[in-house]
Amino acid sequence: MARPVRIAALGGLGEIGMNCLALECDGRMAVVDCGLLFPSENLGVEAVSPDLSWLALRRAQVGAVLVTHGHEDHIGALPLLLRSVQAPVYGPRLALALLRPRLEEMGVRADLREVRPGDVVLDGSPFAAEFVAVAHSIPDACGLAVSTPQGMLVHTGDFKVDENPLGGRRTDLARFEALGRAGVRLLLSDSTNADRPGHSLSESEVGPALRRAMEGAPGRVWVACFASHLQRVQQVADAARACGRRLALVGRSMEENVRLGVELGHLALAPGQIASAEEARHLSPRELCVLVTGTQGEPRSALARLSRSELTDLSLLRGDRVVLSSRFIPGNEVAIGRVLDGLVRLGAEVLWEEFRALHASGHAQEEEQRLLVRLSRPDHFLPIHGALRHLVRHAGHAAAEGVPEARCHVLVDGEALELADAGATRIGGAVPAGRVHLARDAGLSQVPGSVVRERRVLAERGVVLVVVVLDRATRELATPPQIRGRGATGLEGREAELAGEVRRSVAALPPGERDPRRVEEALSLAVRRWFRRESGRRPAVEPVVLEV
Repeated sequence: MARPVRIAALGGLGEIGMNCLALECDGRMAVVDCGLLFPSENLGVEAVSPDLSWLALRRAQVGAVLVTHGHEDHIGALPLLLRSVQAPVYGPRLALALLRPRLEEMGVRADLREVRPGDVVLDGSPFAAEFVAVAHSIPDACGLAVSTPQGMLVHTGDFKVDENPLGGRRTDLARFEALGRAGVRLLLSDSTNADRPGHSLSESEVGPALRRAMEGAPGRVWVACFASHLQRVQQVADAARACGRRLALVGRSMEENVRLGVELGHLALAPGQIASAEEARHLSPRELCVLVTGTQGEPRSALARLSRSELTDLSLLRGDRVVLSSRFIPGNEVAIGRVLDGLVRLGAEVLWEEFRALHASGHAQEEEQRLLVRLSRPDHFLPIHGALRHLVRHAGHAAAEGVPEARCHVLVDGEALELADAGATRIGGAVPAGRVHLARDAGLSQVPGSVVRERRVLAERGVVLVVVVLDRATRELATPPQIRGRGATGLEGREAELAGEVRRSVAALPPGERDPRRVEEALSLAVRRWFRRESGRRPAVEPVVLEV
């Protein structure tokens, strides 16, 4: 009998982002990707990581980390993992180049090993992994073909089928077909665009659309895209040059990624094409194109600050044109809409994906997903990388291509799929499925969940501060109660009325029971009762009892 193999989901199954899977066999493990998720609400949390404590406790079993590509939702949490897990990291050149400064920022040392398509790593282990070229919205992206005691596992990574890609990197369909002929036990496939029918737009079609968006623009053109999408950056640069505009870069990640792109040969920019901040300020509006980050409405991003008139080097001028060369990632629509409204309020003309071919997704749509299923002919299918609706829809695509429904397994974070000789079994509660909230200060620091919950309550309900002073000898109120509200509606002008409720709540306690703890409980109850009766509101209540 062959040893069973377990695939455990720590992130990325049930949401867009935070991708992280663990492969386990015979007490040995390999981790595939370890990324972040970016929250849509602004509570001082700038990123969310999977709960990695399960892996940290099993650090001695982790033999390797396999990285498919360099997007933040696949590598962003690796510095957190590598603080406790001392395992080599195998990944494409650009992914490792993007990872190094994040590790240095957090003082983490790691064994990074560059791979190319066709390379096989961990040969002789339960997880001998071949890297397979795929097209995506970042150079050097790869899928994985992992040979295990339970047969071949094929992991697509994030992919699309682009017959005319920039940079020449195509998804290696011939290799996926060869793997299918040899026998694929389980296909794990990118589900992000499972709800989009047809075929994704080719990246080569975006360049002409960007040029049309710049032609005739009366003022500056601002283009927002992912800083890691170097193919898109190249197309923006080409369109700007064709329209007689120099390029300015705003945002630390944009500046760093363009530098890396040039250094690694993924970007070809004309001499003098990049304008410094000082030069950009003195160029006429028709001579400038500005590349910014912040396509998902991130509050501290360059585009969000631009919408609030907070950029120090450059500001938005009435009549400027803003182009979002990106997709609205599900869950971020409200934050993005807030930024767009701010830009329009300042007098900008804003264009985005719905208007013209200003963006091509890096993820396969239905026909491409079904093609991968046909080529690989898997015995079992596991949709990955997507919200639950995407996973379910993708499982339906696989079933339509002949994978029996009973062998299409939809998992969410915290669950695992165990492959054994007798078949495949879904295991609930296999690993922790929690989220770790992070702030970017010195690297990534954890924000406790209790703090996030308190901030959410304060943001939604406001807080009422109630201060009473007790005479230590008589246990009576020494001064009138003090009431202060912050963000709590229903209190304005009625502080004296609430103070009377507070006085009565203290008077109702026998003097012998007026210790600070009992008085605090009485104050909280009285204030909550008053708000519930008068307005139906439920603000947070912070009682303070002093003794003199």
